[in-house]
Amino acid sequence: MEPGPHEREAEEALTVTVQGAPLPARPASTTVVTAREFRAFPRRTAEDALKLVPGLTLVQHGAEGKGQQFFLRGFDAMHGSDVEVTVAGIPINEWSNVHSQGYVDLGFVVPEAIQSVSVTKGPFSVDQGPFATAGSVDYALGISEGRRGLFAGYTIGTTNRHRGVVTYSPRAGDGRDFIALEATHDDGFGQHRRADRASVLVQSALLRSETNGTLSVLGSGYFGQFQLPGALKNRDVELGRLGFYDSYDLAARGQSSRVLLGLRHSLQRHFVSSETLLFGGYRRSSLLENYTGFLLDRENGDRRRQEQETFSWGLSTKAVVPLTQLTDLEAGLGVRGDAFGQFQDHPGREEETLDRERDLRALQVNIHMLLGVRLKLSPRLDARLGVRFDDALLEAEERRRSETGGGNLAVVSPRAVVNYRPTRAVTLSLAGGQGFRPPEARAFTSYRPPATGLSSDIYTGGSPMMTQGYSVELGGRYQPVSNLGFSASAFATWLDRESVYDHVSGMNLELNGTRRLGGEVAFHAEPWPFLTLRGDLTLVDGRFSESGTKIPFAPLGTGGFRAIFSHESGLRAGARFLGLLPRPLPHGAEGAPLAQFDLTLGWSYRNMNLDLELENVFDLGVREGEYHYASRFYPGTDDSVLPELHFVAGPPRNLRATFSASF
Repeated sequence: MEPGPHEREAEEALTVTVQGAPLPARPASTTVVTAREFRAFPRRTAEDALKLVPGLTLVQHGAEGKGQQFFLRGFDAMHGSDVEVTVAGIPINEWSNVHSQGYVDLGFVVPEAIQSVSVTKGPFSVDQGPFATAGSVDYALGISEGRRGLFAGYTIGTTNRHRGVVTYSPRAGDGRDFIALEATHDDGFGQHRRADRASVLVQSALLRSETNGTLSVLGSGYFGQFQLPGALKNRDVELGRLGFYDSYDLAARGQSSRVLLGLRHSLQRHFVSSETLLFGGYRRSSLLENYTGFLLDRENGDRRRQEQETFSWGLSTKAVVPLTQLTDLEAGLGVRGDAFGQFQDHPGREEETLDRERDLRALQVNIHMLLGVRLKLSPRLDARLGVRFDDALLEAEERRRSETGGGNLAVVSPRAVVNYRPTRAVTLSLAGGQGFRPPEARAFTSYRPPATGLSSDIYTGGSPMMTQGYSVELGGRYQPVSNLGFSASAFATWLDRESVYDHVSGMNLELNGTRRLGGEVAFHAEPWPFLTLRGDLTLVDGRFSESGTKIPFAPLGTGGFRAIFSHESGLRAGARFLGLLPRPLPHGAEGAPLAQFDLTLGWSYRNMNLDLELENVFDLGVREGEYHYASRFYPGTDDSVLPELHFVAGPPRNLRATFSASF
């Protein structure tokens, strides 16, 4: 869909262009979420901006602080295994994480510092790196115009939520230089969902010169701790053993911390632009959780304690060079490395360590090169063609079993997007490309889980390899006038190996190949300058290629409607509806449909603001996450240990009020 007036400004901030040269062609389904739209709907964390993207669903199966689960275009991307996430260009996915491959933790991003979020569905750009098999998300940071200067806000909520935020950005600037601080405490809804976090985020230009370019720095420090309610068995709630918002294990919890530093240099001279990024960081995380109760160890229980420490670094550079007035050459190369240790223990009822199940140390390095062209073939036809080469090197040592392993895997990924405009109001788009997911470090060891809770589609053959996905999208955008637009796209994806998190084994399991077929429609309207309307519907059929079994967990269909009211009098409001069709689950089970309605209301007077957020207006019992596996949470009973439905509750009706002021 063509961007509305509010999105054009954000898109210009996200795209590096060369004056007089063609803009990059983009797929019809590309989505940009602006700060204005993000502010208009209930939000607690940076991930909540993604809930405004058509076809993208998030599940928080812990309290705030644990990474959320992503569902996009028929993919259960878990905590990030198939969705690439970058913040100011810095890759955030953790290549190998003890809890989930590709793990994404955005707790360090202060929501008020989000300028916009750009989402590409599918691996169609040479800029997209590992984990972009379903798509890519890039957060652009900055302070929106109405909040520049000194801004302070305080939130209270019905879940005993208390949150303070302070930002500063020069009032005369563009918002890209800022400092943002936040601190949050929330008891959470229901039982065992308390969360506390604190974060500081700084971005500033160290040098601005027409001759030497712009050098900017990004720095962040973050710490969070949270409780983990876990999943509940449907039958236990129906029998009255537990309430809908209760928890089995009141000891389950987690911690997360991060330090991140990045330097970016941008230069544009004589129609040539270049960008170089250098970053480094440290991250530590720990989880104590129990998904299966006393299924595997009937005496001590099935708790797992997982910990990881990671040092990451990276360097990349890219240049866009005009070959002719209508042709650009883009080329880039880069390297990213991670050195980490990950541990998993089996603790008993008193949290004493009964067994160390994993003690893995590893070094992994990814080297990439990209080459592409942007073509303006005619006034109506433009294209972006390219190829990306990635080489993954990994060395791992499993100290518990005194074994080492490693490998060197390479993949070549062609990408292409072609846009054709038969009329001023119509743009047709054809996109195709190959995405990839590198194997995690544990794949190079001999460890295999003693028990699994998924279907017979588990992949059992071959050595570790790059997982490759092939995607194609055909779509179009129709914008008869500047304040009205429609888009539609059909897409297909083939993946040579699926990966799904299994709650019984506590691992990502490699499954057989899959295919996904689907379509998406969306509209955008601004009937008046103060009112914006959006709607979308996505349907997808995902199946294993050989067996024809439905791919578990990802919704078959999602739909949404949003309205934003923002009047010059200072009054503003937002309304959002989200609906999901039942999700297929392992062993032929099926989940329940989901519906949620949220409202916001705000008022500004001079430099003061009052905002109200009402989540789940009709107080529906939302099963945000649904699973199907075996468990036994009451030792000594004769409960069946056949796979059963489990769920993670979404928030009930709750209200938050924020008072803020700009100075």
